[in-house]
Amino acid sequence: MSRWTSGWRPALRIARRSVRRNLKRSILIAALIAVPIAGATVIDGMLRTMSGAEHNLYQAMGTADGLAQITGQHALPDWRPGMSPYGMHDPTAETERDPAAVDLLGMLPPGSRAVPEPKFLGVQLTEGDRIVRTDLMVFAVGDPLTEHRARIVAGRAPDDPAEAVVTKPLADRLGLLTDDGDGLRPGATITVDDGRTATVSGMAVNPLQLDQQAVLTRPGSTMADAGVSFPEMVLGYYVDLPDGVDPDSVWPVLAEHGVTFTPREVHTQPERYPALMTGGGDFLETAGPVALVVLFGVLEVVLLAGAAFAVGARRQVRELGLIGANGGTSKHVRRTVLAQGLFLGTIGALAGLVLGWLVLVAGTPLWQRLTNELVDGWRFGWIELVVAAAVGVLSGLGAALVPAIGVARMRPVDALAQRFRSTAMTARLPVLGVVLLGVGIGGVVVSGLLARQVMADYQAMLEQEGAVYTSPDVMLPTVGAVLGGLAMVVGVIMVSSGLLGALGRFAARLPLSARLAVRDAGRHRHRTVPAVAAIMIVVAGAVAMSFGLAAGRSTDFRSQPENTVIVEGDPMLSDGDEQLATGAGDVAAELPGGEALEITMLSGSTPTPDGGPTPVAFGSPDSTSPRCDMSWAQAGIATPKLIELATGSPPSPAALAALDRGEVLVLDECLFPDDATTGAVSTEADEEAERVTLPGRLLEPESEYPYYQFPAVFVSAETAAEHGWTPEVGGYVVTHDPTATQDDIDTALAAAEDNGLNGYVNTDESAEIQAVSLGLAGGAGLVTLLGVGITVALSAAESRADLATLAAVGAQPRRRRLLAGAQGLVISGMGTVLGLVVGAGIGFVVVPLSGDLAFPVPWESLAVTVVAVPLLAVLVSMLSTRSNLPMVRRVD
Repeated sequence: MSRWTSGWRPALRIARRSVRRNLKRSILIAALIAVPIAGATVIDGMLRTMSGAEHNLYQAMGTADGLAQITGQHALPDWRPGMSPYGMHDPTAETERDPAAVDLLGMLPPGSRAVPEPKFLGVQLTEGDRIVRTDLMVFAVGDPLTEHRARIVAGRAPDDPAEAVVTKPLADRLGLLTDDGDGLRPGATITVDDGRTATVSGMAVNPLQLDQQAVLTRPGSTMADAGVSFPEMVLGYYVDLPDGVDPDSVWPVLAEHGVTFTPREVHTQPERYPALMTGGGDFLETAGPVALVVLFGVLEVVLLAGAAFAVGARRQVRELGLIGANGGTSKHVRRTVLAQGLFLGTIGALAGLVLGWLVLVAGTPLWQRLTNELVDGWRFGWIELVVAAAVGVLSGLGAALVPAIGVARMRPVDALAQRFRSTAMTARLPVLGVVLLGVGIGGVVVSGLLARQVMADYQAMLEQEGAVYTSPDVMLPTVGAVLGGLAMVVGVIMVSSGLLGALGRFAARLPLSARLAVRDAGRHRHRTVPAVAAIMIVVAGAVAMSFGLAAGRSTDFRSQPENTVIVEGDPMLSDGDEQLATGAGDVAAELPGGEALEITMLSGSTPTPDGGPTPVAFGSPDSTSPRCDMSWAQAGIATPKLIELATGSPPSPAALAALDRGEVLVLDECLFPDDATTGAVSTEADEEAERVTLPGRLLEPESEYPYYQFPAVFVSAETAAEHGWTPEVGGYVVTHDPTATQDDIDTALAAAEDNGLNGYVNTDESAEIQAVSLGLAGGAGLVTLLGVGITVALSAAESRADLATLAAVGAQPRRRRLLAGAQGLVISGMGTVLGLVVGAGIGFVVVPLSGDLAFPVPWESLAVTVVAVPLLAVLVSMLSTRSNLPMVRRVD
């Protein structure tokens, strides 16, 4: 051990001094190592805190010892912890029971406490002319066992039947906050639409849903039965057991009486409960993403930081030559450079852990807004982080390995003279690299064709009558794409050296700066290839994800036409058509050019089993049209304006004449046999009503998929009356001018909410997709700038004497900037082109796996990534390079 330490101790001292002397370069290398470790720390903290076992436990039962659920069965002999209480049936029981009549405390150990789970209802509040629809939660507000459902942040919990608590978002909406926005206005009250009033005693937040708007009240209060809810089949209770009671002794007794009891240990010790259906566990769920971030980061670090280490090794080559001149061997030289990698790797790993922790802690308010949850404290998987930090240290050593070997091979006389011997500009391509590249290209092509065939077969299967909806088996093409992409990446890296050599052989035809840049890149492939590989990898990832985003956007469908707002009521809370009409009018008044159009659906005379109206639906059971997953669609009353909105163009005179003749206008080709534009469509079969068959005409809608808020079948009002169909208001569509701003739309949606209605606008994901695409291009640009900057700096370090010679023979001062720009263009251009090839190959598999067989090309994203990023690298390289260079003495 002493011999080992005696060899490394001087190397570490030299490394420490070298880091201090070259502080900027050392900070760059440490930062490159720290970034992936910080990313892994952030991801691990987010996953552990927001989705780990402790989070799931708190979400399910808070601080309770267990969750008891009373079922309608008298006994549950087959139930085990981890199983759902719903659907359990006792074959020996003759009748079911009312869960509310069961005495739970009588079954629990003496000294136990049981607090009911919140009961969720819907309620409408009034504030002047406003109708505010919100949730009503009835439970023991303020009890420690329900703290995970509501935490009092102002005032107090209700202790009088005429009191209630509101969440902070609802208090803000109702104007109950003080001027500073943190407190509750004294004497605040809320009023239900039936006239009952409650005093607001406090304000709360839901730790698991910070933006929840709800009224919280206790059982038996004035507000407890003010809302509307569905009947509950199972009643849940949070249970606090006396100290010393084993939860595993409780659940068997309760199961004999038809009550389930889930202990806390189901979440913290799932291995004790075989009946629990679990996934890979906390460790696998968090270790996978962390490992992905770390491994990708290590690859980039080894490539980029390796080039930066080469800069340092070349600049301290004279110092390293002195080691050889004083009796040191190649081993001592290698150890000196590796010690710098170990030193900086340790600093970078520790800095990454601290940086990740600071990002989480300092950004807690931001993370709470993004996750919509309250963060009481960050939790980490220390095993994952220790492994990540160790990998970071090893990545520092790996980055220093190649420069260490290269410098150790230099002759001491060359090192003392700071003379670097160039390699011959050969253009040989490694056979293994060519083979891997060919195998990778073939693999992704075959995988893409296989994925396309799998998805085509899956869609054809769905078109068959009686098809069972299952997920397509895409395991084989996915594995093939991963392996093929990996082979392509490795193959491209291996052949890059030969490509640089081949490119250098044609440099004589280029201008001077470009000729020097190409030859420099070809002769110094030890620093050019890592930068090209790093740029290629990140560009390939950005291109592949751009293809996936483009495929997802092309297969998406719009829910409603542009420049419209859909207004609908809540069947449980709406006061009928009058409220809907008033609300739609208020929405239209807030929009420029707003006009409210009624969407009228048709119902038959035969009621449903629950007493509701029976929709009038048309269809053709003989249809086998592609993409059809249903052969019936509800009918509605036609108006020219609604037809124009649904199809994107005004109805033709022939279509209007067909309506007058009693025909049906069909917007969905699924309702007709293949390639038919006219045909007979029938109402859906009914046991008590006679099926009606009418001639139909297909209208081509603007969107491939009909808007689901509109009828897919239109009939005239006269035809509906002739057959006894009843018009029912299904909602309103409010059209407005394209000049409407986002503020106008937000105000209109607020007007719908004020009337107790729902307002919807078209979900346009193009902005989000554009932001993601720009983010991908930004990431690719950052790595490109790092790779180009490091390589250009290394070239300047190695070519200082040559540049001085050029200046001495009359080269203009701007020649150095032009040379730096040409070097940046060679490196970034080659990296992006190779990345485009690899990324497009992976995208060839990603697109059909997303369900799109048309293979859309994201031209805008590719233009930003492939054109703008290299040009930016060239510009930055030129601007960051000094024109003037002091003369240096050439030593032979």
